[in-house]
Amino acid sequence: MKILVVDGDQLFARLLKAKLEKWGHRVTVEHDGAAAYRRIRKESFRTVILDWDLPGMNGPELCTKIRAMQRSHYTYVAFYTAKTDRDSLLAGLEVGADDYLMKPLNVVELRLRMQRGERLLSLEDKLLAKAGEDPSTGVVNAAGFRQFFRVVLAEARRTRADGTLMFVSVRNFAHVLRAHGYNPAHGMMREVAAVLRRGVRESDLVGKTADDTFCVLLQSTHHAASGPVTEKLAVRLRNLAIYVEDTTLHPDVAITVRGYPQGNLSGEQILDGGDDRLPVAS
Repeated sequence: MKILVVDGDQLFARLLKAKLEKWGHRVTVEHDGAAAYRRIRKESFRTVILDWDLPGMNGPELCTKIRAMQRSHYTYVAFYTAKTDRDSLLAGLEVGADDYLMKPLNVVELRLRMQRGERLLSLEDKLLAKAGEDPSTGVVNAAGFRQFFRVVLAEARRTRADGTLMFVSVRNFAHVLRAHGYNPAHGMMREVAAVLRRGVRESDLVGKTADDTFCVLLQSTHHAASGPVTEKLAVRLRNLAIYVEDTTLHPDVAITVRGYPQGNLSGEQILDGGDDRLPVAS
């Protein structure tokens, strides 16, 4: 895998490069955030590992710019930093990071995290190749979402990570379908899907799991820390007005969250039942 390491600490960057190359990766190193951004604009990296405090452009700014790029393949971004406070962790996830590792270098943890990232990137590539999309909304269909979640759940158990499933139910879908017909009803669902895709990180898979329900997989995000994302989406969806065939529709949305893993429950059991969902917004 082609990896870019961005760290102002040259000794740490050399150590990280040596370990990654030993595991078979192709590694490039930059010590300046602005220089790293120029390189990323010219080259394609599947993974970027960066520090928080960088000369030229700090880590959060660089991550934000990476997420704004239109690339055919997803770029996995991980912070490797000495910052250990909760606010920095949440800020890193908010700007689109997929993982957050603490310095000093822990070789065992690094290898497990890299293997996890590789498996997720590989699975995303397979999903794209299979085009497992819901044709009416353009997001991943139920079968593809369940397949992806099974792998993510296994990774979460191996790495002892927490994640969140966010369920978005459009409660007036059936009413709109009866009152206005197929095109307006599915046009409304298509716009809700668009809001969800714009409102989460690219790694946070959005799937349509039922006629009236979407599920968003928030990776590496404990359900207690998912509030900023769910609240932001709730506001956007409440203000959503959809114009379809001379009809103005407003989706009636309820959002609930459910954490994972849940003991020995399987992915199917967690998606279909598990612990009661925690209501967030409606």
